[in-house]
Amino acid sequence: CVWGHIADGNAHINIVAPGHHEKDSALAKRIETTVYDSVLKRRGSISAEHGLGQSKNEYLGKIKEGHVLDVMEQMKALFDPHGIMNPGKYLPKN
Repeated sequence: CVWGHIADGNAHINIVAPGHHEKDSALAKRIETTVYDSVLKRRGSISAEHGLGQSKNEYLGKIKEGHVLDVMEQMKALFDPHGIMNPGKYLPKN
């Protein structure tokens, strides 16, 4: 079962398998990729009101163009020149 909300163009999904309480990472990855690609194809957002977060930062390259990611990295370097604030937590590694 996949449930969540998408009414405002932002996707929040949760995946639940009957009788399972542990996360099935492989199943979740397949479903998330399908849902997120579909949302992005329709120019929706997967970031919603909470931001992108660590669990979806691998999709950042699909959401933002390369030059935008460059500016984000430059801003991160400006405010965190020593890379001590949440290293590797948000921006994807190049």
